[in-house]
Amino acid sequence: MNALRHGMTGQVNLMPDEDREAHDKFCAAIVECLAPVGALEIQFAQSAADDNWRANRGRAIETNMFAIGSFGPGFPGNPRTMEFGNNAKIDLGNPEIDVAVISAQVFANAPNKFQLMSLYMQRTNRDMQKSLDRLAALQTDRKARRQEDLEELAAVLEYNEIKHLPIEKTETKGPNGFVFSIQQIHAFATRKRRQKQAEAAIRSAHNHQNNKNNPKIGGPKRPLSQAA
Repeated sequence: MNALRHGMTGQVNLMPDEDREAHDKFCAAIVECLAPVGALEIQFAQSAADDNWRANRGRAIETNMFAIGSFGPGFPGNPRTMEFGNNAKIDLGNPEIDVAVISAQVFANAPNKFQLMSLYMQRTNRDMQKSLDRLAALQTDRKARRQEDLEELAAVLEYNEIKHLPIEKTETKGPNGFVFSIQQIHAFATRKRRQKQAEAAIRSAHNHQNNKNNPKIGGPKRPLSQAA
């Protein structure tokens, strides 16, 4: 066993070295996948990762509870301590059937333990979903505020370019506190301008096609016989 203060949560956790290595690797991969930014997002991402770990552990414990029935000369006889009883191990001539019957007997001898495990896993899944929902809300809000800052700074940059003002003096920090480089702002403004040009070209081509097909505007005219 080894005690270690967690770098993200700040809490002292005690667990075997092998479990800690597996836990930290598993949780780090989930946190990286969720891509949190800032202390609060990291907190919810870490909570979701820990809850995923607990859920996997709960399923493993449930599976191992069934496996206990296959150990030793008998199967669990005391549902409180899961000690082996004096019953002889079942032998129906088929190993797969034997395991299935033993699993059923394990469940029958300790239904309260499985009920507690089910409640534990339900609570863990609810906590995990809450953490993910709150993280998603934070990330959505952060991305919206970041986009607002980038839109405003890009507009300022375009104004400076029109007025032939030094681009280097363009403000790089938005009202929401997000900071960008001049290159980022310029790239965004350029991409936005090209997008508007593309949309305008598509509208123009569409209008031109409609005009060609409209006889009132100079499009194809029907013969007089058809017009009559």
